[in-house]
Amino acid sequence: MGELGITKFRKGTAREQLLEMVNHQARVQGKTVSQYLHELAAEAGRQERPSFSSQIAIGNHRREKYSYLTRHEVERFFQQVTDLRDRAMFGVMYYFGLRASEVGRLLREHVNLHSRRIYVSRVKNGISGEKVMTSDCRRLLQTYLLHRHDGLPYLFPSRNAQPISRQRLDSLFRCYATQADIPSHKRHCHCLRHAIATHLLDAGQSLEYVQDHLGHRSIQSTQVYAKISDAKRERIAAQIELSDDIAKIKPQRRK
Repeated sequence: MGELGITKFRKGTAREQLLEMVNHQARVQGKTVSQYLHELAAEAGRQERPSFSSQIAIGNHRREKYSYLTRHEVERFFQQVTDLRDRAMFGVMYYFGLRASEVGRLLREHVNLHSRRIYVSRVKNGISGEKVMTSDCRRLLQTYLLHRHDGLPYLFPSRNAQPISRQRLDSLFRCYATQADIPSHKRHCHCLRHAIATHLLDAGQSLEYVQDHLGHRSIQSTQVYAKISDAKRERIAAQIELSDDIAKIKPQRRK
């Protein structure tokens, strides 16, 4: 499907402008409105990425700057992770949007299972602080820690009794993501950080909450995720507007 052309539409309500845009694109491509919307939805499903995302070239490969795992991809990923440490480790990464370099900074003393609090130490000038664990996150850590029989202070140590490195994290993530058949451009740890930010906004949380959750100092760093989430909502709104299954309630004309 081709890109949307730049067209001036008449003034009107948001609904009228949306209908006019969809009708225009369908006419330009020689399709019915139903065909156009069906193909638009199919293309969005295949790509599973926001249309606005910029891409950066790395050698002969291309990777989206803000690639993120969908909810189903996150679930597929964790279906492959059976090791207790790795499951808790990647679970904490997802729930709190941790960077790979922040995981090794976590200590056992940072976790309070009774108060359901965990202290997150941020890098890159991020704001560190205590976060509240969900019940699922608490259970992951509790199960993992019950099976720890060492005296190391690190929450997630490596086999050489040192904090796990970002290189090892990336290697493990790629392995599990490949087993889960995650698209190749999403097989890097940072996709989990982008995923939780997008999923929180899709769940109706505010930009301010996501900013605090990720430790961003500036709201501008968080706004990119709103664009990802809004892109999905706009596609759905276009389909809803013209769906015959949705009741159309028109304003009452004055007599």
